[in-house]
Amino acid sequence: MSENDEVIILVDKNNRVIGDVPRRLMNFGKDYHRVTYILVFNQKGNLLVQKRTDNKAFCPGYYGITTGGVVEKDESYIDSAHRELQEELGFDAPLESQGVFLTEGEGFKIWGKIYTCHYDSAQHGELNLQPKEVASIHEMSINSISDNKDKLLFTPDSFAALQHYTDLLTHPKADDPL
Repeated sequence: MSENDEVIILVDKNNRVIGDVPRRLMNFGKDYHRVTYILVFNQKGNLLVQKRTDNKAFCPGYYGITTGGVVEKDESYIDSAHRELQEELGFDAPLESQGVFLTEGEGFKIWGKIYTCHYDSAQHGELNLQPKEVASIHEMSINSISDNKDKLLFTPDSFAALQHYTDLLTHPKADDPL
């Protein structure tokens, strides 16, 4: 399916499904929608961070701390997460839910669900990056991302997902069953 054929789930400000819309008609700055965020950890405990291609509509050339994307019509958060992991990095793995959060900013209103997984090249094989979306992969620790001494440009929604995750590590909450 091409990007123009994608149909995205629309939700209200309380994350209740209210309809769907073709991606090409989506108003990302106005319409609430669902997105999956997968924090992919390697054997060293560092994150695999994606450098986005320069042709991405949202934050071209930025670093995406997570793998993931919009939840499509007739798709659950978990199904979307597995699909995105396979599309963007070329592997699949068990996913552990880290909860749901709301993030809003310039050009986005998102109900995101965070997952974590572990990547091991011996088990999963080499990464197979999606050329249309992922320019390169960079190994980074959570602390180096948070400190950002190199002044890298991170996508604001994936940075919010990481902040939500680190907040959960220090203040655990019950997971939302969505």
